[in-house]
Amino acid sequence: MSAEQDAFIREAADLEDTTVTAFVLDTVTARARKVLNAHQSVKLTNEAFDRFLAELDKPAQPVPELVELFRRHPETPETPEG
Repeated sequence: MSAEQDAFIREAADLEDTTVTAFVLDTVTARARKVLNAHQSVKLTNEAFDRFLAELDKPAQPVPELVELFRRHPETPETPEG
């Protein structure tokens, strides 16, 4: 970190009446939350959402590659419950 960045951060922390560590952690946590939310949520227009629901309502179709995979490996993994 440059001396200018250090001074800038310290001044901001002082104005917020907090420590540099607390200021940085709060700021980084808020930014991380925004990044995660942006990558974990899907935003659709009403039209796109309606198309999505229509696709979900269609009957399921087998995926040939998955059918073959389960044919070759029919064993199921153990679940944590049993």
